[in-house]
Amino acid sequence: MPEESLGARASLRDIHVFVISDDSESRELLRTVLEYAGALVSVAMSERAALAGLEALRPDVLLADVGERDADPVALLTRVRALPDCAEIPSIVVTADGVPGHRARMLASGFQEHLSRPVDTWELCQLVQQLAARRR
Repeated sequence: MPEESLGARASLRDIHVFVISDDSESRELLRTVLEYAGALVSVAMSERAALAGLEALRPDVLLADVGERDADPVALLTRVRALPDCAEIPSIVVTADGVPGHRARMLASGFQEHLSRPVDTWELCQLVQQLAARRR
C-alpha cells in the first residue's frame, strides 16, 4: 500500500487503537493498515481477551470486528462500556455487508461509526483519526 494512499491527513501517529477481531486474517489486516498509518495497535482475538486488555489499557479508539454468530458486537460494547474508564472510548464496528438495518442497529447501540466488509482502508484511517481527535 503506497504511502500516498493513506495521505498525510490520515496520519494516526500518537493514536492508540484497540482491535478486537475473532478472525486472524482480518485482525492482521487491520493491524497492518493501522500501524502503516502510524497508529499504536493492540489486538485481542476474543471478547474475554479484549475485556482483560481494556482493564489495563485506555486506547483512543476501539475497533470491533467480531462475527455475530460467535459474538454479538452490541453485547461486547455493553460489557466494554461497563469497565472502569471505558464508557467514553470512541468505537467503530465492522460487520458483514448487506444486512438490512444493521448500520442503524450498531449506531443505536452506542458505536460511533460502522463499516461494512470489505473495509475501505482510507475510510477506516479517516474515521480513526476523527474519533481520536474528538476525544482529545
